[in-house]
Amino acid sequence: MDTGKKNWLREPRGGQATVEIDTEPYEDGKLVIDLEPVRVKKPLTAREKRKIFRSNVVEVLTKSTVMPFRWLKSSYRCFYCYDIFQESSDLKSHQQVHIGDQVKEQAMSNYWEPVVYVDISNLSCKLCPEPVADLYDLIDHLIAKHDVVYNKDVGICMVAFKLDNFNVNCLACGASFYTFGPLLHHTNKDHKGMSAILCDVCGQHFKDANLLRLHVKAVHENTGLLCTDCGEKFETRAKLKTHQKNQHNIDKKYKCLMCAQTFQSHYKRSRHMASEHKNRQEVKCLHCPKTFVFRSMMMTHLRDTHLKVRNHICGICGWKAFNSNRLKNHMYKHSGEKNFKCEACDKAFTTKKIMKAHFARMHKTPQQPIMPFENPYVGTLGS
Repeated sequence: MDTGKKNWLREPRGGQATVEIDTEPYEDGKLVIDLEPVRVKKPLTAREKRKIFRSNVVEVLTKSTVMPFRWLKSSYRCFYCYDIFQESSDLKSHQQVHIGDQVKEQAMSNYWEPVVYVDISNLSCKLCPEPVADLYDLIDHLIAKHDVVYNKDVGICMVAFKLDNFNVNCLACGASFYTFGPLLHHTNKDHKGMSAILCDVCGQHFKDANLLRLHVKAVHENTGLLCTDCGEKFETRAKLKTHQKNQHNIDKKYKCLMCAQTFQSHYKRSRHMASEHKNRQEVKCLHCPKTFVFRSMMMTHLRDTHLKVRNHICGICGWKAFNSNRLKNHMYKHSGEKNFKCEACDKAFTTKKIMKAHFARMHKTPQQPIMPFENPYVGTLGS
């Protein structure tokens, strides 16, 4: 019997193994190399990623001055109560009313978007006075200095901006924009390697136009609408509006902060407070008598009406539009799609402008009563 030392390879389990050498030979003189299986880390499920993502964001929101916000069409929205604001300064002032960790945890528990937009214009750690430069430094600081549990396996999952009333700059390249919408488009296209096809409503990006159409139909189209006050379901937005107006007085839900008047929209309330209560100075256009409550709206008016900015060009006929939304509406003329339904009769039209003209002509203007057809021969027989 050979008593010399030999390598005895034990068959690994699972196909991969780490090598551990037992330096003490067995009594028979054989040296055993024990191969234990490598524990391969399982990929995270979508549910696990969502849970980690939500937990990460809550840690940052509760332990720093990072301010989350939402964006819808052309307005900022409060992350917590969905109130709408045209100016970032108004949004920042408003969100100070949502204090405490519980409101942040509750908001994230219901959050389903892939990323959270955050403002870091006044960035600091709430746990210590040490300065931090950006969102990445803040996260590293919270982990290293305060032992905050933050799992980087799902990435940062937050997109940082520095919001300002006058213009907003890209934090990656310094490009400047008058409003947040074009900056969001620029960020998705040029710095995240994503498609330039964005949803005009929520800013989400898509690989192709077909996916965008499916998204709009599933998420934003006026089908199967629920009343947020009572949960009743309606087939059309017109029926939902009528219900809300009659049952919940939704038409006048914005109350003036200084008197008893109520208004249909945040903007109408802001206009009232500026003109009647002088809580802010209205912004006047330098080229015409028009005035505006928000500077961003004045700048949009200036570029559209006076500077005639037309950067969005139709690839079929060369028609130029001020913004992507107008170009999108124009493209329906070429496609023949009729996506604009009249709220009164459900008749569909290719553009919103034509639909509004139809509504004004057929449903707002009093119609002449149709006289019954008089047949001169009726009742003459047998007379």
